Amino acid sequence: MNDLTQLPAYPNDELENIALPGMIDLMIRDEDRVPRNVIDECARRGDTMVEQLSGLIEDSRDWWIEPAGEWWLKLHAVMILGLIPTERAGLLLVKFMRRMSREEDHDLQDWLASCWPALFQNKPESVLPALRALSEDRAVDWYIRTCAIEAVVAAARRQGSDALESALEWLAGIVANEEEDWDLRLCSGNTLLDFPRIQYRPLLEGMVERQSGWGVHFSQDDVRQAYAAMQDKADWNRFGDPWKFYLPSEIAARKQCWKKEDAKKDAGEWDEDYGYDETFLHEPYARAEPKIGRNDPCPCGSGKKYKKCCLDKD
Repeated sequence: MNDLTQLPAYPNDELENIALPGMIDLMIRDEDRVPRNVIDECARRGDTMVEQLSGLIEDSRDWWIEPAGEWWLKLHAVMILGLIPTERAGLLLVKFMRRMSREEDHDLQDWLASCWPALFQNKPESVLPALRALSEDRAVDWYIRTCAIEAVVAAARRQGSDALESALEWLAGIVANEEEDWDLRLCSGNTLLDFPRIQYRPLLEGMVERQSGWGVHFSQDDVRQAYAAMQDKADWNRFGDPWKFYLPSEIAARKQCWKKEDAKKDAGEWDEDYGYDETFLHEPYARAEPKIGRNDPCPCGSGKKYKKCCLDKD
């Protein structure tokens, strides 16, 4: 059984009296063990906290040479911004995504994979043009663009049927565009398949014919099943609560995982290519024909994640 007694704990009234720089120092010190009430207190301070966090984006230092606590601070910053329902918080999230792409911080991208629709769900519509511009910016990494696209479609779904149909038409245009990145088109095809519309079926079937090997994101069976059910079923819904990260049980599970990894390293059994498997953070999800996600085990049987094995080859 995991030991929860050693986790940091702070009374709410104590947190209320800590100035913003002190809250930042606290999160840096506690790294991935920050309690949820710390994040809530930061979010409660609204745009004052947004202004404080904006320095993380504008800082010119290389993200990769920072101590572990400052790296974790970036993840906490995203989680805090996701709780603040203002335009400034939403626009800073978009800037954060751009910086993650520029820094090629794939570790941070992996921790936040599929969480972006939830992180933007309380933001005003005035944020959407910036989010859509990010989705269309070919100077940005294809994976970050995919995350932005999911958030755009999720926002349109909340606005109603007309907005959703317009967003799906826009998405189909990205999937059909031969000048677009192939990985982006495949992932966008996955999203389009989650919202089956008759007019896009030929496009998706044509995409199936062009996939081969281990890089098959969706098959003809996936297309048939989706159009037989004709139900909207967004794949990102299973990651609807990014703030589970702060549950004591999740913190303890990570602590146990770090301990096992350290033991493997000490024993000379650690392979850096395998990396850390954070799938325990998310609830199990059953699917008749599993999609091959960037963080999923590679189907070739290597034991590595797909992104670190056959994705680049495919």
